[in-house]
Amino acid sequence: MLTLKQFTDTIDRLEEARILMASLEFKIFSVLRQKSMTARQVAQQSKTKPEEMEALLNALAGMKALRFEKGKYSSAPHMYKYFCESSPHFLKGTAFLKLEKNDEWARLIDVIRNGRDLSEFEGVDDPEFRDSFTHAMHERSGPYANKIAEIITRKPAGRFLDLGSGPGTYSAAVLKKDKKAHATLLDRSSALKVAQELYGKSSIWSRMELRPGDLFSTPFGDGYDTIFYSNILHIYNPQENKQLFLEMKKALIKGGRLVLVDFFHTRDATQPYEAALFGVTMLLFTATGKTYSYDETEKLLSQTGFHKFRRISLGEGTGMLVAFKK
Repeated sequence: MLTLKQFTDTIDRLEEARILMASLEFKIFSVLRQKSMTARQVAQQSKTKPEEMEALLNALAGMKALRFEKGKYSSAPHMYKYFCESSPHFLKGTAFLKLEKNDEWARLIDVIRNGRDLSEFEGVDDPEFRDSFTHAMHERSGPYANKIAEIITRKPAGRFLDLGSGPGTYSAAVLKKDKKAHATLLDRSSALKVAQELYGKSSIWSRMELRPGDLFSTPFGDGYDTIFYSNILHIYNPQENKQLFLEMKKALIKGGRLVLVDFFHTRDATQPYEAALFGVTMLLFTATGKTYSYDETEKLLSQTGFHKFRRISLGEGTGMLVAFKK
């Protein structure tokens, strides 16, 4: 049960979140790099006000994101490593995605009161946004990729279609484990450019085919042994997913395998916590998306020609659902 203290403490952490978002907005760790600076020097380089910047820097030092010694501030080592743009380990996508939440989550109350504003999802995809978002997906997928690839490659992946592949992180992990597999990555051109940036010089690149396009208008092709549908299910409503499942069935060989990875909740949609929370995220970031239960998903798959379901928990609200074409 959520206690009163937990309730108030969680809301109070919004203050800390806003402070960290401000550090990303003003690129504090990139300004400091591996140097020590006064608040006035940081303010001058970030084009902000000295007194106000000093208050922000003091808070960041209090949170141990910065060090403060003899009137000067410097980055904590882990902050420099991951959030300084000149660091070789800079998490470009993660920094972008965390800052993006600043405006999006501020709209939650209005969205619940009035519904989603569908007009914001119209228009041409922004390549700059897609590049940063795709890097974020690569950084987020990295810790899970080997585990997922290990499960998939317990049987040969064969011709492997990665739908909405983004940076191709999962495909790359599969190809590294299954030396005979070949992967086709289908996604927007701006997302596939990140895949080329990441893997263009690697030994697996010759077994990767890029197919720029859209899931609803670009032909998938056919003759695939395995189709991978990772973190896409939640973007669309049931009817849209059924439409895509029908296309996947056509693209697979008889007995071919469909592997879905997503947040899956229980029948009452309240557990696990991460999946329930992600359902709210979909209100803000998608036109029709939602989280699904295993039961809901299997029903949609049964209606579109799949059977022999297998559920695998991946932890933290995420699961894998494997199905086979009838």
